[in-house]
Amino acid sequence: MVGMSFLVLVVSLLCCKKDFNVVAGGLKSGAEASVVMVIGVCVFFFMSHSWMFFFFFFELALIPTLWLILTWGYQPERLQAGMFMMMYTSCASMPLMIILLWMVSSVGSDKFLLVKLLGGSFTLLGSVNSFCWFFLVLGFLVKLPVYLFHSWLPKAHVEAPLSGSMLLAGVLLKLGGFGLCRVLWLVEINVSPFVSFILVSSVWGGLLCSCFCFCQGDLKALVAYSSVGHMSLCLCGVFSFFSCGWSGVKIMMFCHGLCSPMLFCLVAVLYELSHSRSVGLNKGLLTVIPSFAFFWCCFCMVNMGFPVSLNFISEVVLISSSKGISFYLLPVFGLMSFVTGGYCFYMYGAVSHGSLSSDLVISNCLSERHMYGGVFCLVILMLSFPGLDFFFYVFNFSLMVHSSVQMSFSLNISTSLWNKG
Repeated sequence: MVGMSFLVLVVSLLCCKKDFNVVAGGLKSGAEASVVMVIGVCVFFFMSHSWMFFFFFFELALIPTLWLILTWGYQPERLQAGMFMMMYTSCASMPLMIILLWMVSSVGSDKFLLVKLLGGSFTLLGSVNSFCWFFLVLGFLVKLPVYLFHSWLPKAHVEAPLSGSMLLAGVLLKLGGFGLCRVLWLVEINVSPFVSFILVSSVWGGLLCSCFCFCQGDLKALVAYSSVGHMSLCLCGVFSFFSCGWSGVKIMMFCHGLCSPMLFCLVAVLYELSHSRSVGLNKGLLTVIPSFAFFWCCFCMVNMGFPVSLNFISEVVLISSSKGISFYLLPVFGLMSFVTGGYCFYMYGAVSHGSLSSDLVISNCLSERHMYGGVFCLVILMLSFPGLDFFFYVFNFSLMVHSSVQMSFSLNISTSLWNKG
């Protein structure tokens, strides 16, 4: 996740030249500082060893993101979008903060590794009802986001500038998945009614959002709704509690963190070229801007899981691990994969083919900085499959190290007690 954050930072600084050139009051805007601040806060979040610092950086990332949306947003509705984002995430995070504080008061420490080594797993929440467990994961479900908690995401994406959309899709959505992995690694609770409700609602909701992509007239909203289906797959991988499922979650978050920002970047490039994000107006661009059509085709294929991209591998791993939860989820995943391929073909065909609209005025062609960013992300997404050991074995290796340290720690304690006895 740290490596993905720096990659998104490089692509954002490379492709968001228009936002960074805005001059306000005779001075250059602070968009670069806001982008670097968001990435820095997210890196501290990913590297945090204390769950109170973990929660602090989890919420701190919203402030520079809100500043990006309100200051460099294109439309007056950005105030409503920023309010939606803050209200959804803050209200869902308040119960999470209370439970984390209660956990600190119960064990006397807020260090992830220390509590894991001493207790194996945080089982004090086992005496609390499932309602408390639901509020523990609610803050992460909103940040992910999954269906029923996703209403803030399309509004924030549509009203945000290009740099804000790239950071939202590339890094900020990963805070929820990463937070779920860290908390569920520490708090091992099996609450079947709430897990079943969350899984069923997220899977069917992801399918509905994928179908809803066919009805979108705004390309930016279409790309935003496509993220809900991918994140529902990540949630199933997390709740499978298999190591391969968690590895698939890491691969999915990594490839989505590079593919979705580039799709938003290409939509912004299309807006610069034609001054419209409408699917109905932007047609026949293959004959006018073939370079744009090439990158648009490549990232649409990666988004739908084209072999041998990382997205294809992550979908195979996540669907394989999700069958351990229930075989009834497999037909839904099959429909979701089919619909995802359908709206990706629709995205490409509606923009690239057809007759050129008479109302469309192409001002210039695709710039070199966007080509460099597209090639950079395509090389990573399409040619990284030989390095899958990085995703599959780093997590297992960390678990082995933690288990060995825990065994040696327990052996030392038992030996000292035996000697004293």
